[in-house]
Amino acid sequence: MIQIFLNSLVAILIAPAFLTTAISALCSKDRSLRKVPAKIGRARFGHSDIPNADHRS
Repeated sequence: MIQIFLNSLVAILIAPAFLTTAISALCSKDRSLRKVPAKIGRARFGHSDIPNADHRS
């Protein structure tokens, strides 16, 4: 019984925090999309950090 009460209390406390964050993000004036440089390709020196990455089954 006490566990149900505590879980409900936690849910009640988390919900307003989530809604506040979401509303704040949506109402923000600076919502411009930024281009982030990303380099996608082969790993340096011809090998990756994962051993046997190309031999997976």
